[in-house]
Amino acid sequence: MNVSAAASSPPPRPALQASNPGSKTLPAAALAAPTDWRDQVIYFPLTDRFSDGNPHNNDNVDLGNPLRFHGGDLQGIRNKLDYIKGSGATALWLAPLNENTGLGTIGTYQSAGYHGYWIKNHENVEPHQGTLEDAQGLVRDAANQNMPVLLDVVLNHVGPDHPWLQDPDKKEWFHNHGGIRDFNDQKEVELGDLGGLPDLNQENPEVYEYLLNNTVGWLEKTGAAGVRLDAIKHVSKDFWGRFTHDLKERSGNPDLMVLGEVLHGDVNYVAPYQKAGIDYLFDVPMYYSMRDVFGNDGSCAELARRFGEDVKYADSSKLVTLLDNHDFPRFMHTAKGSDDEKVKRLELGLDCLMTMRGIPSIYYGTEAAMDGGEDPDNRRDMQFGQHPEVRDHLKQLSDIRAAHEPLRRGQQLEMWVDPTVYAFARRTDKDEAITVLNNAHEARSLELPLRDGSPLREGETLKDALTGREFKVENGKINVSMEAKKALILVRG
Repeated sequence: MNVSAAASSPPPRPALQASNPGSKTLPAAALAAPTDWRDQVIYFPLTDRFSDGNPHNNDNVDLGNPLRFHGGDLQGIRNKLDYIKGSGATALWLAPLNENTGLGTIGTYQSAGYHGYWIKNHENVEPHQGTLEDAQGLVRDAANQNMPVLLDVVLNHVGPDHPWLQDPDKKEWFHNHGGIRDFNDQKEVELGDLGGLPDLNQENPEVYEYLLNNTVGWLEKTGAAGVRLDAIKHVSKDFWGRFTHDLKERSGNPDLMVLGEVLHGDVNYVAPYQKAGIDYLFDVPMYYSMRDVFGNDGSCAELARRFGEDVKYADSSKLVTLLDNHDFPRFMHTAKGSDDEKVKRLELGLDCLMTMRGIPSIYYGTEAAMDGGEDPDNRRDMQFGQHPEVRDHLKQLSDIRAAHEPLRRGQQLEMWVDPTVYAFARRTDKDEAITVLNNAHEARSLELPLRDGSPLREGETLKDALTGREFKVENGKINVSMEAKKALILVRG
């Protein structure tokens, strides 16, 4: 969210029925709901900054101001679905659809709700994005390409000009505690105004029912396959456990994808939200580790340490992994070296992202190696066609991942760690794939011992899925050699 002011395609399933009496069958887009989200690669195009498909909705657009609307819309995403799928994505995460603040002021900070997180009207589609028919058409078009869609949902706060704020009957719909002063005080984090944005009182039964019904309504109107929940650390775990259960029940979809965002780097802080009932979480702690290791020559021991914390999650296979995000400076901005060196680092990071446990997510522009600093600079207009080699590499990785079940669903097992090389196996009952990451500035060679219980056989030849190079299992080991800042993805031929 924006706090600058102070998610091989599985077969379709039958369409779900809306839960409200008298409502229509869900749009055909519900057919795209996957049976296992671990098979997906999620792409997030920040709608306003991705593609302008309908210039007729460009009211008060200012391309020169990063805090104003820039004209991207739902039609623009519809027009670019082939591009998104051609970049290796298999699922789509949409920014909030709701009508947002046209221009609001919080203290001395003035911005439009171009990003979608400053909701002004929960019932309407943001006019700059288009219409409800545009949203339904996008979800339907995505379904035709077997791409399930997640809707971004904001339940913590509203925009600075929401009509509820002027309604005396809704005073108790807000916590009214003022801004967050101490982010180490969890009570204050949950009850205070995030970035000056009015904080909703989810303990109020009227508020709870409105937020639940509104979320169900958007799912029913669009046929989306799930939700991405914004800023969940700012609402109590008790609420999320109840809300997630009720959302699935009321939507009539027990398999609804519910993905939560906890912007925090400590696994001990993040993991309890999964145990509280939110099935899928962004792996923000791993984001920080990957940024340090691949972007800034940190020791690969940091990856080992971070993967060692997986036992603290209820299910680490349901973590959604990332290298870029709309709340962080882009990887290309924080990485060391020349532009060419940064691209090599990015590709190595993608090698890890696309083969490690969890569900990869791609922020628009990462496939184009876009730069960008702190918000809003990390939300520049999409630069199509830049660094096509990165997009080609990402598509290759996605194809490799789709072709080899262990890379999507396999248990992850560490095989090697030293300061500049990290290797892990992804293992199912009958197969195994191995990723070896060379983070050094020079070539590396090593004898990689197989883990106990490996299904790989003595004398078996493995192929590097990236280059076609062959390696043989000999004496329970694999002799591997790698170029600087390169990876091997070893699979059965």
